[in-house]
Amino acid sequence: MTIFYLGIDLGTSRTSISTSTGKRMTTRTCVGFPKDLISTKRFGNRPYLLGDDAQDNRLGLNLVWPLESGIITNHPKALESAGLILKHLIAEAIPDKKPEDKIYAAIGVPAQASLNNKKAIIEVTKTFIDKILIVSEPFAVGYSLDRFDETLIVDIGAGTSDLCRIQGSLPTAEDQISITKAGNFLDEVLTNNIQKKYPKVQLSSRIITNLKEKYGYVDGNVDPIMVTLTEAGIPKEYDLTEVIRESCLALTDSICFSVQQLVGSFDPEFQTKLRNNIIVAGGGSRLRGIDFAIEKSLKPYGGGRVTCVQDAEFCGCNGCLKMVLEVPESMWEKVS
Repeated sequence: MTIFYLGIDLGTSRTSISTSTGKRMTTRTCVGFPKDLISTKRFGNRPYLLGDDAQDNRLGLNLVWPLESGIITNHPKALESAGLILKHLIAEAIPDKKPEDKIYAAIGVPAQASLNNKKAIIEVTKTFIDKILIVSEPFAVGYSLDRFDETLIVDIGAGTSDLCRIQGSLPTAEDQISITKAGNFLDEVLTNNIQKKYPKVQLSSRIITNLKEKYGYVDGNVDPIMVTLTEAGIPKEYDLTEVIRESCLALTDSICFSVQQLVGSFDPEFQTKLRNNIIVAGGGSRLRGIDFAIEKSLKPYGGGRVTCVQDAEFCGCNGCLKMVLEVPESMWEKVS
């Protein structure tokens, strides 16, 4: 019998996995169910499609994004979909698993995920994960980087932005903040701002996501952002330079306020160390200038130092993997 150890970052937009065998994989957290007889035939009688495959064929599918704001939604197929994504990802990552082999996994969830949400994840994975550890996503990021001193982790995902103070011990509820202004919020703001300036432009969720990921910025000088979009099917060039910056600031202003809260409420003797040890992770860490924006927000507090992780896609699941390998089983309940 072999025990396989997994670290999983279950995200609203993407789910990533790292394994004790050295494999790393990621997929979009969505499932597509065929709409009708024609779509069922088109997709070879497959009952569902997953991840990027589902996104690329979404016109013939009913898409289910099982997580919203970092928690499992009330959609009737949400639990089933979350289970399908996790089961598929694990099977892809461990293709040689035998029936007698065991799966031990740590799964990252938002900093202040409810007990009911944690129970739902345990329930949906009980048939294919033998032992499970539920951990705070920003704490998992800190664990992956071996940052156990006075450090503030800012993990900006799609559904939530999670902040966590680490101070040499397990974080308490007072050390963590979870807000719903994150990547999906930015998508909505960006969509509204573009349509306000260019009412006839044609947009889709995929177009907005691509614009955000390619051009998103909040600070510093950038070249004009000229983008080709369509209006009634006719391609035109649009200047989105200020629109993108203003939209990104709507997100970062909320994050900066949360950073100020955790710094200002910390032990005064250690506030200087905390504000000079801030790490930004998650997809939002790719916004150009977000580190400088947070540093500027801390000027009234005496300044700060902010760095962005190098491996935004897998930093969280790598931390989960380290935890499931290193934390004694007797402490799993306490960590969760």
